[in-house]
Amino acid sequence: MRAIAGAVLVMTGGVAAAQALPTPLVTAVQKAVVTNPEVQARWREYTGAVADGEAATAGYKPQVDLTLGVGREWKDYPGATPTGSRTEYTRTGGSITLTQMLFDGMFTRNEVKRLGYAKLVRYYELLEASENISLEAVKAYADVARRSELVEEARANFLEHKLTAVQIDQKARAGVARRVDLDQANGRLALAESNLLTEISNLHDVSARYLRIMGEKPPTKLPALAEGLKLKGIPASATEAMRIGLPNSPTINAAYENVRSSQSNIETRKSAYWPRVDFRIRDSWGRNVDGVDGSRRDQVAEVVLNYNLYRGGYDKAREKQAVEYRFQARDLQEKACRDVRQTLAIAYQDVLKINEQLGYLQTHQLSTEKAMQAYRQQFDIGQRTLLDLLDTQNELFEANRAYINARYDEIIAQARTLASMGQLTAALGVARPDQPGLQEAGQDREPLLPPEELCPFDAPEIAVVDKTVNAPKPVPIKLEQPLKVTFPASALFDFDKSVLKPEGKRGLDNLMAKIKGVDVEVYVVVGHTDSIGTDEYNRKLSLRRADSVKAYFVSQGVPQIKIRADGRGESEPVASNKTAEGRSLNRRVEVTVVPVGYQGPVPALAKPKAKEQK
Repeated sequence: MRAIAGAVLVMTGGVAAAQALPTPLVTAVQKAVVTNPEVQARWREYTGAVADGEAATAGYKPQVDLTLGVGREWKDYPGATPTGSRTEYTRTGGSITLTQMLFDGMFTRNEVKRLGYAKLVRYYELLEASENISLEAVKAYADVARRSELVEEARANFLEHKLTAVQIDQKARAGVARRVDLDQANGRLALAESNLLTEISNLHDVSARYLRIMGEKPPTKLPALAEGLKLKGIPASATEAMRIGLPNSPTINAAYENVRSSQSNIETRKSAYWPRVDFRIRDSWGRNVDGVDGSRRDQVAEVVLNYNLYRGGYDKAREKQAVEYRFQARDLQEKACRDVRQTLAIAYQDVLKINEQLGYLQTHQLSTEKAMQAYRQQFDIGQRTLLDLLDTQNELFEANRAYINARYDEIIAQARTLASMGQLTAALGVARPDQPGLQEAGQDREPLLPPEELCPFDAPEIAVVDKTVNAPKPVPIKLEQPLKVTFPASALFDFDKSVLKPEGKRGLDNLMAKIKGVDVEVYVVVGHTDSIGTDEYNRKLSLRRADSVKAYFVSQGVPQIKIRADGRGESEPVASNKTAEGRSLNRRVEVTVVPVGYQGPVPALAKPKAKEQK
């Protein structure tokens, strides 16, 4: 267990510090790990395997047998006399024998090894059961807390619909609302009540599951899991999860120890090809034994060799069986590797996915809540229809449900990730008090084996979607006439400023891309303003803005000699300056692109018009 604990310390690097877990959650998981029948059954299997190993080591020790007997014996001697002769007497006797194995073809040694590895299989299966039950306990707790919140959400949704239905009923009675609106409101109210009953039923079901796993009913008010809760030990990347999780997985380690046990079983079967040699000491005594009157005593010390010469192919068949079981164990190890690798990859990806989704779901939730408040106010004054209001109520209900579900799904995904890595019990700080460590369990190898021997690290690539929105590329054009493009001043500059905004530069870039390949004679840039302010100020502002556009064109490679810039202030309005809309249209920058070879007039190059009267 030291190696596993060390791995937890490594994984916490680079990850946000875990929050304190609710005490009821830790208590519930601890109780499940200690009392759940599945874990208890695995514990009994482990302790039984310990006893199997102890029984196997008895083969190294001497065996002492004591035999005692007493009985009445009758013997007939037919030829002794014409009528025969019969003798009867009481016989007593006993013996004590000590047998010490000297050589058994390595059977005992290999059997001890086999059962030692089998004990480790049971040990890792105990750890696996503890991880699985811890995961089930976390899921049961999270589901009860989740369903409790969803019941409250469904109750609030029901009350909201009931309030709307009451208001519509009052309006219908007063002749303000239509009867069809009342029918629609009552229909939505019935649906909301059905949703409430469904959530109450769901809470009952998960509470029953909680009782099955924990052995006790959930508290009446189960503390909710905090938003943003992070379990300790979540790795920083999928690669890190594989690097640490696979070597520490109880499932994979149990499968590996099963391979070692199967290999030792082959060696055990081969011992049948060797003779067995025992050293034996026997002391026997008796009285009136075998018809001989009186006492006698025999003492023997001997070396006994027993060598089977033929058994009908039995030993060869058992060796073949052991070889096939070893291949099976290797196949099961490969299956365990693939299963754990898949579970870990999916669980970790769920952690990343749900963590990102939470931000979007929360934004949707808050936006819908604001819209709901605004829609109700607008509905009260007749600016929104009943259908608008009811649809928004349902959208808010679904948004809240989606956010609550995602919160708890993220916690469960974290628990699944840690359980796949064999780290959930360590992260929660729970364990059986009588559970031994790896060394106590008899682990004789390095805790972390090379990946190629235990389980190769591998994980599918995570698809990355480009979410950037790019404006469609302008289609180049062929110019025969001058091209005039008008930019609203607000698209290029802040109010009363002459420094190009980033979005203004993008607009000019689009123009340049559109005329790419056109042989341009001259660019004419003319700035215009509205009539607010003095004529002199407006003329200078419009000129500064035209110069800014000219400077940007030069920075993009347009020869300065081909650009003419002018500022005409308020002298050439295109709309009335008496309205805000008109003044907005007058604040503009006009860019005229004149192609080579054009011989006609260019209005932008004409003299400025006379100033319009304010």
